[in-house]
Amino acid sequence: GKRGKGEGKRMWGDSVQHIKLSRPQQDQYITPSLGFNVLTSHGPSLAFPHLTEAVVVSDVAAPKTEKGSLPCLALKCEHTVIQTKLCTVGRHAEAATILVCLTTGGVQLWDPLQGKKLASVSIPEPDPGLNPAERQSFCKGAAIIPRADGRHSLIVGTSSGQLHAIEADDFRFVYDCKLEGYSHTSPIADISSTHEPSYMEQVLPPQCTWASACEGGTICVWDATLLNPLAEMRAPGECITAVRLRANLCIASTVLGKVIIFNVEGRSIVAEIQAHARACSAIAIHPLMMIVASVSEDSHWVVWNLDGAEKQEIEVIASKNVKDKMFCGVSFTGEQGKDLHMVSFDTEYLYHMEGDMITG
Repeated sequence: GKRGKGEGKRMWGDSVQHIKLSRPQQDQYITPSLGFNVLTSHGPSLAFPHLTEAVVVSDVAAPKTEKGSLPCLALKCEHTVIQTKLCTVGRHAEAATILVCLTTGGVQLWDPLQGKKLASVSIPEPDPGLNPAERQSFCKGAAIIPRADGRHSLIVGTSSGQLHAIEADDFRFVYDCKLEGYSHTSPIADISSTHEPSYMEQVLPPQCTWASACEGGTICVWDATLLNPLAEMRAPGECITAVRLRANLCIASTVLGKVIIFNVEGRSIVAEIQAHARACSAIAIHPLMMIVASVSEDSHWVVWNLDGAEKQEIEVIASKNVKDKMFCGVSFTGEQGKDLHMVSFDTEYLYHMEGDMITG
């Protein structure tokens, strides 16, 4: 399923739009926090952390203001926001979008379109005697996963390498339990499932699985129904920045600029791409195709066709350098993932690359 490159097909990067962001009634600076994997999207909405706020663009196609900027909401979270994640609760047509804000003071759940806080959940701290490190504790990594009997759980990671489950039904978010049986000892870097809300139904396997990745280079893949670990994979010497799952493949990006592809059943690395000269700060997987976008602090973004990854056949579909921009987030957006949005540190713009619908 390669991107059609026939006449008249627009490739990502043929034109790059810079969309300035503006807060309501304010001319205040608004830029993503410097971090890994900071941009999240679902439908027409995007969100990213900005210091103690979560910034939400409810519709990237919304009319611009008189000054030509895109209006956004800034949700005040009181604590430093480490990561945001747009998730859904409920089934298909009835699914409601929730913004999960992972902070230095637990987890906050918001209605991103109304700008209304739904709940705050505190996460139990590990015994401080066991972890003498003096770094600040925080939550990072989140996914809402379907469980048995139509229930849902929100899985959250922490800086102590723990994973916790929160009941996530009927807009009630109640702490459930700490998960057991895995070997993360470093801070959790990212959590992602095979059933992310932006993925199209054609690519969803019958059973949902989810992956947790830590800064120590360990990835654990879990069964969603019973919350038990199915497989563990390691990238020795690597610090993981983001993780994505599609069918039997797990894709991770690292601080050393690599994109690593694992076979989950074989628990093995099938391909390793030296994608960037500096940290690969974020990856996104296309909602329908085996296509992955990676961005980096080295100011480059690349779109990869990973259809032949297990045969070591990897193709660059599009790539560009945007001078002096430290990219820290990327998402496929638009109908069937035809567009790309990116954000970079210390920049008040969204970068929008329009493409054509993928066929084949």
